[in-house]
Amino acid sequence: MHLSTSDTLAFAAVTPRFHCNGFTSQTAIRCFIKHVNCHRSVTGLAEIPPSKVTPHLFRRTMAMLTRDYPGSEITVGMQLKHAATRALANRWTQGYMDHDPSWARLLTTAIAERRFQRLRDLFDADSRGEAIGFGPGADQMRLAFAAVREKAEALRASGKAQRGDIRVEHGLLKCTHLSIRFGKLNHCTLDENNPVGAKCLEDAIVPPGHRGPLIDRCQPARCGNSIIAPEHLPIWQAEHASLSNCGASPHSQ
Repeated sequence: MHLSTSDTLAFAAVTPRFHCNGFTSQTAIRCFIKHVNCHRSVTGLAEIPPSKVTPHLFRRTMAMLTRDYPGSEITVGMQLKHAATRALANRWTQGYMDHDPSWARLLTTAIAERRFQRLRDLFDADSRGEAIGFGPGADQMRLAFAAVREKAEALRASGKAQRGDIRVEHGLLKCTHLSIRFGKLNHCTLDENNPVGAKCLEDAIVPPGHRGPLIDRCQPARCGNSIIAPEHLPIWQAEHASLSNCGASPHSQ
């Protein structure tokens, strides 16, 4: 996506009148929104509705994500290079990290909706008979999906739901407590209330008040809550090939 008038600089002028010597974030945001909305037919992205969007909104989102998710500051640094160092170094960013109930609710809702959308995609794939993943976590998820479909059929048989309406399953799926965290190497199905089989918690010092997995201690190839999904396979296959070329067994690592 080319939003800068410069051929080499990402943070350069966004309009010709600056002659690549100036930059205003407000103008950049407007250009970005216009670009996204004009190319929806290609990207498939939802339209960004008309509203007042200011730079500090993005900064607060970045700050809160960095605070709430382990390793986020590393990801931000990789994506934005030195710009992230400046953004996370000054005292104003720390202020953005302070608890904001209204913003937190908005962010949490957006994340929950996106997570459910991905869970629904997994459910639909499983319903079509497609492989949703490998490992004990995938087996648990398949059993949970089967229970949802069974309950939906019972509702249809009793006349409480319309036949052929997939929204019945999706509604039940949303009401079912299914814990899943989506990751780049695997998905985690650890239940915070019953963390059985969680390798990341074995012999670990859990920080006071912490709930859920310890992401930095994840053992995706050994954990009973792990799902190795089809989209993860290329990474694992590349790692297997690399270890094989080095003469090492992948299971010995």
